[in-house]
Amino acid sequence: MSTAAHFQLPAGSSLPLRDQICQIIGEALATHVISPGQPLPSCRALAAQLGVSRNTVFAAYSKLADMGLVLSKDRSRHIASPDGPPGSVVKGTREPPQPLALSHLIPQPDRQPSALRRIEHPHDWSRYPYPFLYNQIDPAMFPLQGWRACMRQALNVKRLAVWSSDAEGKDSAALVEQLCQRLLSRRGLKVRPDEILITAGAQNALFILGMLFRDAPGAIAVEDPGYPEAHNAFALAGNPVAAAELDAHGLIPDSIPNGTKAVHTTPSHQFPTAVTMPLERRRLLLEHAQARGMAVIEDDYEAEMNYRRDRLPALKALDDTGSVIYLGSLSKTVSPGLRLGFMVAHPDIIRQARAIRRIILRQPPAMLQDAMAHFLALGHYDAHLRRLHRRYKTRWQDMAEAIATHLPGLVPQGPEGGTCFWLQGPDGLDTSVLEQRIKARGVLFDNGPAFFADPAHGQGRFRLGFAAMPLKSIAPGIRIVGEEVAILMKSAHR
Repeated sequence: MSTAAHFQLPAGSSLPLRDQICQIIGEALATHVISPGQPLPSCRALAAQLGVSRNTVFAAYSKLADMGLVLSKDRSRHIASPDGPPGSVVKGTREPPQPLALSHLIPQPDRQPSALRRIEHPHDWSRYPYPFLYNQIDPAMFPLQGWRACMRQALNVKRLAVWSSDAEGKDSAALVEQLCQRLLSRRGLKVRPDEILITAGAQNALFILGMLFRDAPGAIAVEDPGYPEAHNAFALAGNPVAAAELDAHGLIPDSIPNGTKAVHTTPSHQFPTAVTMPLERRRLLLEHAQARGMAVIEDDYEAEMNYRRDRLPALKALDDTGSVIYLGSLSKTVSPGLRLGFMVAHPDIIRQARAIRRIILRQPPAMLQDAMAHFLALGHYDAHLRRLHRRYKTRWQDMAEAIATHLPGLVPQGPEGGTCFWLQGPDGLDTSVLEQRIKARGVLFDNGPAFFADPAHGQGRFRLGFAAMPLKSIAPGIRIVGEEVAILMKSAHR
């Protein structure tokens, strides 16, 4: 390879410059762009090409030499290891794939997993100035220093044996202990270690329960509108899925179809309407469940984010029969990318759920579990939650004011917290057209039809989330939505 070959640093990388250079040279070695034994660009030449200092390039080459990928002849000359990197492949032009010979094994188009209805967000959503989206966070709010300190704790040589071996499906005892002491006790739950299963987020828990219940007669009911991925998890696991209606207080127990074996509900902040189920309704739901031998899957979505009144007790805390299976997640409060959640249920359910989880993914990464245990034990989670609550409350108030100003008549009724607002537009509003128009102006939202069993029932409705929104962007983004709604309604009434 010639030293005149072109390299460029990866766009948008958060790695230090030294590690970015290691990345691009490592890729060139692995794909034989730089062949074994051939010289690398000189430190001076590569520094000039990348616009970095010679010392930075030298530090990168030194790190690659320590890894055995590069040989250093002297300070200015480096060559690729003659043995080549382990597992390297020759880069070549890839031909278009041939027609699949096993296409008969894939479900028909109307039954393919890829065809399941879900909430779609652009992969480059963070490039949009006004991303009013669910399940994303403002990176500036991530507790980076605290998490980094806890990762260092987990990586301490004394902790290596705790997480580096195969746990054979067992969870971090330290994390289970912290969940019992710090999180679940605040929700009124007194839990033993054999009543907890760590999951890869709440979504993983939903699929596990779908697999566990699939051979029992009856359907699993989900809220309508509700969380589409819950519907998908239960259906893909082989369960019939039914719809249960909502009102201003959340799930209506009387609307749960007869013969239902389980019902999924989000009582703290209903997904997607954000309404909170009152205490009387919670007790009524439990009465229905106990009388009918029905499981209640309590997805305690955004329970921490109440701004107008104290949190109500979890359904699980009111249940004395074991009818409720409680799901929680650390993804929404810390980071969606961590994918850590937990299930609380009777030990008999947890035993079987653990066996299913072991087949699916063995267990969530043990190192992340250990780091999260430190994060809870050292008080970082509590401090982060206080900051998060304070900042979200400010954004929630600003959202309410902006909606009242720029979307008059669309102000939602009843939400007492959470990170989203659910809006019903005026009659005749086509939210699919609205979605395309505001996207062209840098605004993203969640369109209503995706949340309904019958998408037609969601026409004219949409959700605006603010967890990923900088405070200064809320009012300008809502103003754009208001302007486009006015344009569409004016056009509709001509």
